[in-house]
Amino acid sequence: MSNQNNVSNSDFWDECYIDGNIGWDLGEATPVFKDLCHKIKKNSSIFIPGAGNGYDPIYFAKNGHDVTAADFSIKAVENMILKSNKDNIKLNVLHADIFSLDRQLIQKFDYVIEYTCFCAIERSRRMEYIKSMHQILKKDGELIGLFLPVNKKIEDGGPPYSIVIENVINQFSNYFDIIESKKHPLSIKARKDNEYYIHFKKK
Repeated sequence: MSNQNNVSNSDFWDECYIDGNIGWDLGEATPVFKDLCHKIKKNSSIFIPGAGNGYDPIYFAKNGHDVTAADFSIKAVENMILKSNKDNIKLNVLHADIFSLDRQLIQKFDYVIEYTCFCAIERSRRMEYIKSMHQILKKDGELIGLFLPVNKKIEDGGPPYSIVIENVINQFSNYFDIIESKKHPLSIKARKDNEYYIHFKKK
C-alpha cells in the first residue's frame, strides 16, 4: 500500500476502503450503540467521528436523532451518502479532518459517539482529538465510546494504536468527568475482552 501507515493522509484511508482492508467494520450497527440509541432523549444531536461506512450514524438517524457523521476518507463519505439516500434517511455527512472541524460545529452536539476513531490516530495527537470533541459538545454534552485495543502492545504499532485505559481516562480528565467505565456486556464476542465502554461528560 503506497500510503501504508500514514494515518494523517486521507489517501491511506481511501485505499483501505477501496481494497476492503477494513477490519474495524462490523457490517452492521454496533450492538452497544443500538442499545444506547433507545435510551437517550429523542432528537438528540449526535456527532460521530471516523464514521466509516455509516452503520451507526444511519441507525441513530433512523431512530429519531439529528446525526452528523464525519470521515477523513472520501470513499467512506460516498458510501455513507449512498446508504442513507438508499434508505431515505436524513444524515448530515461531512468529509472532514476531525482536527480542523468547521467553527459552525462548536457547541452544537449533545453527544459524541466514539468507536475506532480514537485508536486510528497517532498517540501524539490524542489530546488534539479530546480538545476537538470537547469544543463541539454543548455545555454538559457527553462523549460515549468503545475504546480499543487494550490487549495490543505499543511496539506493535498501528493502526489501530494500542490503548491503556488508565492513560485514556487521565487524558480525558482535563476536559471531561467520567460517568462510567466498564467492559460492556453487549460488546461483540471478538472484542469483548479487548475494549472498554467509557461514558464521559464535558466539564
